[in-house]
Order: sequence, then C-alpha cells, then structure tokens
Amino acid sequence: MLTADFRYAVRTLIAGRLFTAIAVICLALAIATNTTMFSVFDAMFLRPPPFPEAARLVTIAGRQLETGRRAALSPDDVRELAAVQSLDTIAAYSGRTITLTDGGEPERIGMQQVTATLFPILGVYAGRGRTLDSPDERAGAVAVLADSLWRRRYQADPSVIGRVIHLDGSAYTIVGIMPPKFRFPSTSELWVPLSARSAATRVSVMARLRPDATLRGANAELSARGLPTTGSRPARVAVARSYANASVGGEERLIVSALMGATTVLLVMACVNIANLLLARGARRRREFAVRAAIGASRWRLMRQLLIESVLLSVISAGVAMPLAWYGIRWVHDAVPPTEPLGPYYMVWSLDVRTFMYAFAIALVTGIAFGLAPAFAAAGRSLVNPLRDNAGAGVGRTQRRVHSVLIVVQIALTLVLLTAASLFVRTYAGLRGVELGYDPSHLMTLRVYLAGPAYDDATARARAVDALAARLGLLAGAHAATVTDLVPLDDQGGSDAPAAIDGRTFEDGREPAIHFAGVAGRWPETFDVRLVSGRTFADHELQTAAPVALVNAKLAAAFWPGENAIGRRFRLTDDPSRPWLTVIGVVPDIRTVKLDESRATPPTAYLPHRFISTRSYGIVVRTRSAPSSVVNDVRAAIRAVDPNAALFDVYPMEQVRWLSYWMYVMWGTMFGILGLIAVAVAAVGVYGVVFYTVAQRTREIGLRVALGASRAQVVGPMLRQVGALATLGIAIGLGGAAAVTPLVGSLLIAVTPNDPSGYAAVAAVLAGVALAATWLPAWRASAVDPLVALREE
Repeated sequence: MLTADFRYAVRTLIAGRLFTAIAVICLALAIATNTTMFSVFDAMFLRPPPFPEAARLVTIAGRQLETGRRAALSPDDVRELAAVQSLDTIAAYSGRTITLTDGGEPERIGMQQVTATLFPILGVYAGRGRTLDSPDERAGAVAVLADSLWRRRYQADPSVIGRVIHLDGSAYTIVGIMPPKFRFPSTSELWVPLSARSAATRVSVMARLRPDATLRGANAELSARGLPTTGSRPARVAVARSYANASVGGEERLIVSALMGATTVLLVMACVNIANLLLARGARRRREFAVRAAIGASRWRLMRQLLIESVLLSVISAGVAMPLAWYGIRWVHDAVPPTEPLGPYYMVWSLDVRTFMYAFAIALVTGIAFGLAPAFAAAGRSLVNPLRDNAGAGVGRTQRRVHSVLIVVQIALTLVLLTAASLFVRTYAGLRGVELGYDPSHLMTLRVYLAGPAYDDATARARAVDALAARLGLLAGAHAATVTDLVPLDDQGGSDAPAAIDGRTFEDGREPAIHFAGVAGRWPETFDVRLVSGRTFADHELQTAAPVALVNAKLAAAFWPGENAIGRRFRLTDDPSRPWLTVIGVVPDIRTVKLDESRATPPTAYLPHRFISTRSYGIVVRTRSAPSSVVNDVRAAIRAVDPNAALFDVYPMEQVRWLSYWMYVMWGTMFGILGLIAVAVAAVGVYGVVFYTVAQRTREIGLRVALGASRAQVVGPMLRQVGALATLGIAIGLGGAAAVTPLVGSLLIAVTPNDPSGYAAVAAVLAGVALAATWLPAWRASAVDPLVALREE
C-alpha cells in the first residue's frame, strides 16, 4: 500500500510540474544555505577538539582585579600556576614569525616557543623523530617541524631529522616531524623550546584538569591564590576556561551564531511557504479527495498520501540542495584567508557524514512539518460536498484565515532577516567605498625582515635600508618606491607616542598622542599624493637622520589649527633623547588603519627611517604595469643587500585592502544572498497563494466582469487584502527586528542597528514585493473572458 502511495505521489508531483519546480527551488535554497552554515556551526560549537579527554583541557588567562580587563601572563606566572592543585599539567606557548635559512630561499615562518609539556597535554606525538623534552628547555637549540613545512620545503625527506637550520640567525637541530595537519594553535609550522633564555615576555597558557577536578573548582582555587605582583603591576588573578570554548573568538562565534539563526529562519520561511502553497493547491484537489473517499479511502489514508507527497518533495529538494551546499561550503572555505583562520588549525568545515546526515534529517523534519497543515486540512473538511458542487467551489473561511496567518508570518520573518542582512550589506558597501586617499591599483607591497646578530646594531639596519631604497629607486618597472615600517591598511608597523609642541604646554599625561612611521626612498611619489604645502625629504635628510618630518593634514590641523604648519616644531616624548623635529611638508590624509577598524586614520608624522628602531620593514612600489611584475626585481634587490633576508607578505595593495576587511566581505555577501533568497521565497509564497486563490475564484471574477466590473475593481480588493496582511506582517517584523538587530550591533561599522531609514527602506521593499506578487496573478485573472468563466455554471 505504501508503494502505491509513493507511486501516486510521484505521478502527482510530475503532473504539477510548475508547482513542484517552484517548491523544490525554494526549499532546496533554504536547505542548502542552512546546511552550509551548519557545517561551520558544527565545527565551532558542537565538535570537541580532536585531543584525548578534550573536556579536561582548559586555557588560563590573567585578569586585573580592579578593572576586570585581561592581563598578560609571563613565564614567571606559569611557574606559580604549576602549584595549583586542580591542574594536572600546565604548558605555555608564545608565537611569532621567524626567518628560516638552510641554504635555500630564506622563508618567513610562523613559530611557537613552547614548554615540553605542551605535546603531552594535547596527547599529540611526533609522526617522525620526537617532540620536545624537558632538557630541551635548558639547551633550547632543537626544533620540531610541521608536516606541511617538511613536505613543502624538504620534499618529505626522512633524513632531514638531525639537520641544522638557522632561525633568525641562530642554529637549531631538527629532532622531529609532527603528524599531518597539526599546526597548533592555528597556522604554526615550527616549534622550539620556551627556555629561560627565550625573549618571550608574554605567553598563552593551557592546562589539563586533574580527573577529579572541575572547572569551577579550578577557578575557585585560582581566584584564592592570585598571581605575583611586581613593581607597578596591578593585582591580578588567573581565570580558566574550557579550551573548546576559548579557542574561537567571541566575534567569530557571534557572527556564526547570527548566520546560523538567519539560515534557520530562512528554512522556517520556506516551510511556511510550501505549507501555504500546499494548502492552496489542496483546495483545488477537493474533488480528487472526495472521489477517493467515496470509493473507500479513509481520512488517515488521505493524510498519509499528502504526508508522503510532502516528504518526497523535501527529499528531492535535499538532493538538489547537496551540490549547492557543497559549493557554499567551498566558498566559505575559500573566503577565509589562510593567514587569518577563524579558529584553531583543526577547525575545518566540509560536506562530511555529519553534515550530510543533518541535511537529510532537516529534509525529513521539514517535509513532515509543512505537510501536516495541508494533511489535516484535507482530512478535516467535508469530503462529500465537492461531489455535489461544481469543481470550482471557493476556499472556505477557515482556510482563508490559515492563508492569511501564514502570509503574515512569512512577511514578518522576511523583514527580520532582511533587516539584519541590510545592516551587514550596508557595512560592507560602506567599507568598500572608503576613500583611501591614493590609487591602489598600481601598488605592490612586500615585507622584509632583517634577522640575525648582524642587525643587532641600529646603524647596520639603517645602512641596509639605505642600500635597499637606493636599489629600489633604480627598478625599470617602477615609477617610485619607498621603504617604511608602516604599510597602509596593514596591522604591522607604525608607533604611537605622546608629543610636545614647541610654544605650548600641557599637563603631565595630557600631551597629544600621534602615530609616526619611518620612511626611506620617495614616499609621496610612491603613493602619488601631492603635498598640501611645503616639500618632501631630500636624500641627505633620510640618510643622516635630519630632525625633519612630514605630517598629515589631520596632525597639522590638530597641532596648529588655522596656522601654517611649515617650520613648526614638535618632539616625541617617549624617549628623552629624541630631538625636536621641524615640519617641512604637509601631506594629505591617507587611510592607514585597517578598514575593519572603526577608528579613522590618526594624526600621523613621517620621519627619516633612522629614527625608527625595528627589524621589519615594508616595501611599497608604484609600478608602470601590473603590480606583480616587479616582484622578482625587488627580490633581486633584497638579495643584493642581504642574501639571508626573507621576503614575505607579498601582496598587491588591492589585496591588502581586501585583507583589511575580508570578514565584512564574507559576512556582507552571505547576508546579502540570504536576504535575496528570503525576498524571493516571500514573493513566491504570496504569488502562489494568490494564484491558486484566483484560480478558485475564476467564476466569481467572470461573473463580476460580466456585470460590468472594471479590471481595477477586480484587482483592487485583492491588493487591499494582501496590503493589509503585509502591513500587519511588517509591523510584527519591525518589532522583531528591533529586538534582534542590537545583538549584532558590535559587529557593525558606521551603521547603527536601529537606523529608522534602514527599517523604512526594508519595509518599503518588502511591501512592494508583496503587492507586486499579488498584482501579477490578479491582473491576469481580471482579463478572463466572462463567457469562458461562466460556461461551467
């Protein structure tokens, strides 16, 4: 009997091809987007870390007692924490990048300095060789490589164990290779001992609880013990958190939760939509149900038939959704830069068995959910009257009320989702449109690190920068080039300091703060900016640390409002030995802060590079053709200055721009897609209900036209009815949006969650879509030939 019901369901869906296609498309899009986000949500929230007894893993952070702010932990704190009874084992690690040299091309690599206890705590051991031992923390000259580095740089050569490599000029012996994919904590490819001689002053701490200990008990003990206070350091305590919860940032968790909620709302909307369409379609099948009942079909048999149809519809939709979900998951994966993962190294998302089973489960649940209403409606109405009446009998009052309620619910949910989506789309659009103050299309950026003892002396670093700037100035494919510690839109480089202004006095601690950077080469020409006033650096000023500076317009206006800044003096007071600097030129304000930061570019000064003490420099080249065309020439220039200097972060400025707000690109795109799908689902839902309702009222419409009603008089009542429902749905949706959108307010930039203009725009769009979806079938129905419509009467 079930087989017969299934075959009949297949024939019914094939017969109603248009309805089936619309329903499958709507539901498949909803299932695909929900499945895509579940893959990410599952990795972040539901899957435990892939370590033995992961529930016992905790991270430990410092917190100031007075302010509650996060406080850094030092290696001395780790030794104090080792005495905590609730902790079985404790480990510390501190990450940075280093230059790896071994006779091949120098490479900048992510490295972690770790205590030997880290690997046993994680329960991870070397795939080849060994990990670190306690004696290594005293010797400190061994290294463990990631499998990815071993395969990429050494072609998986087993004999690499025992080889000596140099890290920032110091010799280390390779003692082990970690298993594939291990890159703890996120992108590291090399681990060395965290020894007493290490330069790390701040460390991250993780531990494993004793089998009989709890997280609450550990925190009580940590709070009672406190942390050592030395000098002016404020009173601090240590706080333990579950590693699974602490391994992903709060911002990432919030946005993934918001997206998961949005896709779930979209899925509910699709269910409401399909249920409404099935109810409307079921009204046209009343004669069919009556005939089947007359020949012996029970109400349960009819309900089962409709449930089988709806479940079959959802399973077909799930089948269509799987390729879309696979593409969506790949898109999310590719949208996250490898250098800026959303979580730890093991957190990946894919269309695996768990995700597939989730998609199959929601297909079944949604099929049953949207099939119940039409099933009950079909079984609950009279199955005799349709045989007495004409096939065109209209829709009952109860069913009209159900249609109305579902339309209101759908419009309300659509408005909530569309409002949230609009906030992220507007944030993304706003960041995309931020004026940089320069043309990035022909700019190439690179970074170089001057590693090793040879550059311990500041004079040696300054000579290398001068030599590099001179060689860059001779590049055939470049208009101009500069060497600077501050690359715009990059996290790295630049410094902040309070400043004294010649002729003005300030209270202690109230001095104005400025941002400053060192430059060599032709900085204004590289960014193609025209000075507001004054002149740029002369070559001898850059090479001799002349006490002169360029300042941006914001600094000039802040320090000398309404006055000419040229010839004025200021001094950086972070170091008493710094000289007074004379302003020789004012440059336009250019965007230097990352686009995903809400703060604007601060008052900034550009100084000769010899005033800056750093080993990491950015290189910016304005090219004559494609930005990448100069990379090999820049690499050759660096090799001529120092063969052991590593070139890294090689990006065109357009890519640096994208990296500075890539999260908002991804979020804005995803929310934009969800918003478009939601509007389409709502439009299809309203259109389908009106279409079927109009079809059932064909004779009524024909009679009214025969009696002289105009098309406007026929269409008007339908528009007013749907307009009233849309107004009610919009009102409810506005209330829901006002409650929901503040939850994501911290993720927005230059956009307020409760912006009335945004709400009004979304409401207007949704009202227009609802009315358009009503007008089209109603207008077509109003053109019916009265003779054709009344022929069956």
